[in-house]
Amino acid sequence: MGGTATTAQADTRCDWSTIRINGNPGAELPSNASGHTHRTGNHYVGRITNTGGNIVVDWYADNNGGDDGDTWDSFYGTRVC
Repeated sequence: MGGTATTAQADTRCDWSTIRINGNPGAELPSNASGHTHRTGNHYVGRITNTGGNIVVDWYADNNGGDDGDTWDSFYGTRVC
């Protein structure tokens, strides 16, 4: 029985809404950010640049949690919109 292979893709979309990040106790101060939420966490827009007509959006993972209540947020992916 054959199947099709799938590849994981980062959810780096060109649209977003306002979300709350760093909401866990011990994390950085909570704030509102442009981004989207998943069951497993939040992703937020860390930077938007205009490169000659293309809008480049850099996404970051909101890594609040862990043993101390927070870990450094990590780069998640880039999308050219």
